Amino acid sequence: MIRLARSRLAMRAPLQPLPVLPFSRVWPMQGVQRFLFLAREFAQLTKPGILRLLVITQFCTMLVAAGGVPELWTAIWATLGTVLICGSANTINMVWDQDIDQLMGRTAHRPLVVGTIKPAHALIFSGVLGLSAVMILTFLVNPLAALMGIAGHAYYAVLYTMWLKRSTPQNIVIGGAAGAFPVLIGWAAVTGELSITPWLIFAIVFFWTPPHFWALALYKDVEYGKANVPMMPNVRGHYTTKLQMLVYMLLLLTTTLALGLTGDVGLIYLIAAVILGAGFTYCCIRVAFDKTDHWAKRTFAFSIIYLGLLFAAMSVDSLQTHHFTERHYLAAIERDADRMRAEQDIDEIRRLHNATEAPVWTATP
Repeated sequence: MIRLARSRLAMRAPLQPLPVLPFSRVWPMQGVQRFLFLAREFAQLTKPGILRLLVITQFCTMLVAAGGVPELWTAIWATLGTVLICGSANTINMVWDQDIDQLMGRTAHRPLVVGTIKPAHALIFSGVLGLSAVMILTFLVNPLAALMGIAGHAYYAVLYTMWLKRSTPQNIVIGGAAGAFPVLIGWAAVTGELSITPWLIFAIVFFWTPPHFWALALYKDVEYGKANVPMMPNVRGHYTTKLQMLVYMLLLLTTTLALGLTGDVGLIYLIAAVILGAGFTYCCIRVAFDKTDHWAKRTFAFSIIYLGLLFAAMSVDSLQTHHFTERHYLAAIERDADRMRAEQDIDEIRRLHNATEAPVWTATP
């Protein structure tokens, strides 16, 4: 394994000279300002933008699993564990990809590329986050949630980052499962098991990933080619990529509608799934016929909005259903109480009536 890792490292592109940075970026002011600077740089290793979307899917899934609001501390610890385990995996991804990050405009200013954080320190940071996450999920949530967290971490940090990303144009398709594991963590945290519903939600994130990332790859194909990352547009061409986006969009639509058949979501979600799905499909169709990168950029942006609103609709539906069910449950209890009180009143009236009509026997001399 060590020889294999060394050989793979040797095959990677050598690091280029770092860009000249302002003195304050390389060695900021002392004291509190330096601490805040380093804290911000370490936070960037966790990819906060991606992390935010992962936490949204995890927390919304907990609402669906609970049929409303989950138990407070379960929600807190499960969310914290998800943040830490995903942050750990993202940090490993940055350490491994620093050679290609420096070649791409959108990643050229990451902390490891510009040298504000050393790779060894980043790995220690990742280890602390990962170990803390496993401890929290195991002992403060449940072992199944911890197992899903470990599986997601290994899938993204090892399978995707160290192998799939640089070896196949299907990297995003197969690796898309990594971004869906927070869904399983959230469901397992609330229920302690995995039914068909969390796997359907998992599939939603899985099928959403290819059109989302390929839209980005369509207008960043030059940068991916420069970094020698075999993204679909670079290997198979734009035409094939656009057709496959439509295929995965169809699978995504089918899965979102199938979730409505489980009974765990209701009408609000179904309406949102149809409207949002129509919008996403329209964007993908426009991409297919667009000769520029205009609609690819718009589709990438809309895909993020799509996923956020879809999971928000799940949450609202669960909360609304919970409120509706609770209200009718309380109303049913009140009706039963009124009926019991009425029956007691009737029994009391009958008893008094029978006591009044009963003959009075007197002794005769």
